[in-house]
Amino acid sequence: MYRDKKVIVVMPAYNAAPTLENTHAEVVAQDYVDQIILVDDCSRDETVELARTLDKVTVHQHEQNLG
Repeated sequence: MYRDKKVIVVMPAYNAAPTLENTHAEVVAQDYVDQIILVDDCSRDETVELARTLDKVTVHQHEQNLG
């Protein structure tokens, strides 16, 4: 929370598995982030599976790549 407001970060992702854990760690290090919404654009790697294991992350996955 920041000034009594909930802080939500929206992270677009496409084949982001190689960098996802580092990016997540940097975002979570900001003590005021309450939730992260990762929007996956039909990645072909393990982005979605990895994101589902991370703290404070809700995953929304597109059924097809929307560009």
